[in-house]
Amino acid sequence: MYISRFGRAAAVILAFAAGSATAGAAQAAFFVRPVLQYEGQLQDGLSLNDQTSGSATFSDGSTTLESHVDLGAGTIKTFLHRTGPSDVFAGATGVMGDRIQYTGSSEEAVSFYFDYDSIISADQSFTGTPEEFETRYIGIQAHFAIYEAGSGATWDNWTAFGTNSDKALYVDFDTSSFESEPESFSFNYANRLGTELFLTSGKSYDIFAAFNLIVTPGTLTGSITMDSLNTSTIGFEAPGGTFTSESGEFLGLEQTAAVPEPSTWALLIAGFGLVGSTLRRRTARYAV
Repeated sequence: MYISRFGRAAAVILAFAAGSATAGAAQAAFFVRPVLQYEGQLQDGLSLNDQTSGSATFSDGSTTLESHVDLGAGTIKTFLHRTGPSDVFAGATGVMGDRIQYTGSSEEAVSFYFDYDSIISADQSFTGTPEEFETRYIGIQAHFAIYEAGSGATWDNWTAFGTNSDKALYVDFDTSSFESEPESFSFNYANRLGTELFLTSGKSYDIFAAFNLIVTPGTLTGSITMDSLNTSTIGFEAPGGTFTSESGEFLGLEQTAAVPEPSTWALLIAGFGLVGSTLRRRTARYAV
């Protein structure tokens, strides 16, 4: 069955936009998610509020896939090598997110950016299939978003295609495809997503990024390689302030200090009351 190029791309988007059956829709202050798709199989390394880095690898001789996600470095590294002919797509995806707290001036903008690049090469041969029936697809997808904490954006619903996108302070994506290139070619593709925002001191914000390689060799013989191990990196510039992070690892930021739950505050207040009453009794006794 012929699957449209958009259909193949959308299928890979769903790999990281949809939650897994085992993880559910739990809220996560931080997460990493390396994801591989091949021959109808899904290898999902999702970790919520636990690991700050994760990797997934696969190789069967005709397909090699890698995904490495690291909050500490702010990097998503992916690799994809696929040999044709084949009309089955393969994907290497990395997704990450963390909650950061800003302290500083609200008058100076903070710059956020997501830089990514890939060395893309193909060594294929034309087999005579008419263009309208050719299923070759070579694509890159990048997603980047920033929300105020508590907006409802979650690890599985934050991209521009999600239902929370209208609440984002910033959300954008890049979808680029290269299947119209010659059968054999090689070049470097690089791009950046990013924005400037005026943040409120003391507030927390959720920052998300995803990077995705997708290949279907099509009817052409030979191989396609997409090498993004050089790295795709999140960064920011905050001339008027500083950040902390929930993970205590993201870009080397210190961990955000925990705020006591309401029940904890109640116990603390009650404790202060007991101390106060004791002091009053002691003062009265000494006065007598």
